[in-house]
Amino acid sequence: MTPDQRRRGLIACIAATVTVTVTLGLTLPFRGIWLEQQGVPVWLNGLSAAVQMMAILFLVPFAPALIKRYGVVRMIAVGIIGMVISLALIPVFPNVWIWFPLRFALGFFTEMVFTAGDVWLNQLAQEKKRGMTLAVAGVFQHGGFALGPLLIGFVGTESWTILYIGIVVVLFGLLPLVLGRKAVVAMEGEHRARIFYFLKVAPVLMVAALMFGLIDESVLALLIVYGLRVGLDELAAGALLTSFLIGAVLGQFPLGWLSDRIERTYVITGCVAVTLVMLIALPFVVHDAVLRTIALGLMGATVGSTYMVALAMMGERFRGGELIGVTTSFMFLWALGSFVAPALSGGAMELVGPNGMPILAAGLSALFLILLFREVGNIRKRRTETIVDVGD
Repeated sequence: MTPDQRRRGLIACIAATVTVTVTLGLTLPFRGIWLEQQGVPVWLNGLSAAVQMMAILFLVPFAPALIKRYGVVRMIAVGIIGMVISLALIPVFPNVWIWFPLRFALGFFTEMVFTAGDVWLNQLAQEKKRGMTLAVAGVFQHGGFALGPLLIGFVGTESWTILYIGIVVVLFGLLPLVLGRKAVVAMEGEHRARIFYFLKVAPVLMVAALMFGLIDESVLALLIVYGLRVGLDELAAGALLTSFLIGAVLGQFPLGWLSDRIERTYVITGCVAVTLVMLIALPFVVHDAVLRTIALGLMGATVGSTYMVALAMMGERFRGGELIGVTTSFMFLWALGSFVAPALSGGAMELVGPNGMPILAAGLSALFLILLFREVGNIRKRRTETIVDVGD
C-alpha cells in the first residue's frame, strides 16, 4: 500500500465515522425532546432510546462474518445507506411505537459503520504513531458529537429540519469512501467474536470496554440531571456536559502522543486513576464554577481517551481475523455497559440522592483500577524475568 493510498483510506474512514457522531449528536437529543413535547412518559422515552443500544448487542455476533464476506468499505457504505433510510422514515411515521423498530435499525446500521471503521482504522494506522492516528480520529468523532447539541440550539426542535440535516451529513460520508476504497488490507484467520476467549487472553481490554460503557454512559446520560438536582440552574447544568465533552476532545492528542511512547496499559491506568479522583471530588466542587469546569474537563479527557488507547492496544496486539474478533467483542461489552448504565445511575440517584451518580461511577472506576494495578504488576514481572534471562 502506498503512503497516498493509506492517507486516503484514513481520511475516508475518519470522515465516515464522524458523519455518524455528528448525526447522533443531532438526533439523539432531538428525538428525546420531541417525545417529551408529545407527552410521552419518561420511562417510555428512555426505553425508546435503549432500543438503539440493544441493536448493537444484536449486531456483534454477525459482524465478523459480514466484514469477512463483504469487506470494511462495503460494510461502511451499507451502514451509511441504512442510516439514511432509517432517519428518513422517522418524520414519515411520527409515533413512539413505530420508532422502536426504526431506532433499532438506526442503532444496527450505526454500529455497522463504527465497527467496520474501527477495524479499518487500526489496519491503516502505523504502529509507531498508532496512538496519534487514533487520537486524530477521536478528536473529530468527539467534536462531531458535541456539534450536534450546538446546532439544535440554532435550528430548534419545532420542525424536522434537524433530521434532514442529519441525513445530508450522513450522505457526505459516502464521498470519501470512493477515494479510499483501494486502501484495504487483507484479513486472514478466524473471524469470530469470541468474548470468553478474549476475556482470557486480553482481560484488560475486555473489562475496559465494559467499564468504559458503564462509566461514560452513567455520566453522559445523567450529568445534566445531576446538576439540576444539586441546585444548579439549567445553563450551569448544561455547562457540566459541555466541559466534559470539551475535555474529551482536548485530551485525545496529549494522551495519544503519550500512548505511542510508554506502555499503553500504564496510560489507561493513569486515565482511570484521574477519573476516580475527579468523581470523588465532584460533589465537593460542583458549586464552584471554576473547579467543576476543571474537574469535568479532566474527567472528559481521561474517560474519552480510555477508548482511544484501548483501540490502539487492540491494533498493537491483534491482526487479521483476530483484530475483527477482538474489536466486535470489545463493542459488545461496551454496548452492554452503556445499555445498563443509565438504569444503574438513575437507581443510585434515587437511593442516595444526586451524588449517587458520581459515587457509583467512582466505585466502578475503583474496581477497574484494581485490575489495572494487577496487570501493571504482571507487566513489570515479565520485564524483570526477561532481563534476568538475557543476563543469564
